[in-house]
Amino acid sequence: MSVRPLLFFPVVAALVLAAPCRAASGDRPPAAAQTRTKILDKMFKELGEAPDAKAAAPIRAIIEKLWSRSGSPTADLLMARAESLLKADMPAQAGALLDEVVKLYPDWTLGWRLRAQSALMQGDSEGAMLDLDHALSVDPRNFEIMADLAHLMRAAGRDAPALELLRRALSFDPRNDELRREAGELQRQIDGRKI
Repeated sequence: MSVRPLLFFPVVAALVLAAPCRAASGDRPPAAAQTRTKILDKMFKELGEAPDAKAAAPIRAIIEKLWSRSGSPTADLLMARAESLLKADMPAQAGALLDEVVKLYPDWTLGWRLRAQSALMQGDSEGAMLDLDHALSVDPRNFEIMADLAHLMRAAGRDAPALELLRRALSFDPRNDELRREAGELQRQIDGRKI
């Protein structure tokens, strides 16, 4: 089971990874979008059926790789510059580039996720939560964004919704030991307050 997704992936990788996220002008070919969705559906099914964490890891890596690709040289260039600025601790400048990314490529959740990181680095946790929430409206299966949003909610003292997000992330990535540990720890904290 763990080998199958790796065999499936190279066959369609060029098509899917080259397919851009839909830009404001709708430049993503419908066939490429449908193919990408079918591949993600298959990968999520296999991730849910993975027998253990070791088998789930390469499937999760494929999903994360698909999420990271825009398919647009312009978006990739803007994103690379924004990431460099974030690493150089220049979140305002990164945020300006990421504003353009999410405007041009509203369906690319990585743009929203990094814009949230930029907002957080500037002390705007509410803005970060709004960006992550928007990203989840674009891709309601993105367990990475659910985990990010759960962390911000915990920091804001909103433990119950954070736990719900972690549980939702686990429903898509059930063999993720880190998510399971975090959800269990948070559940124990919530239960401890009830005593």
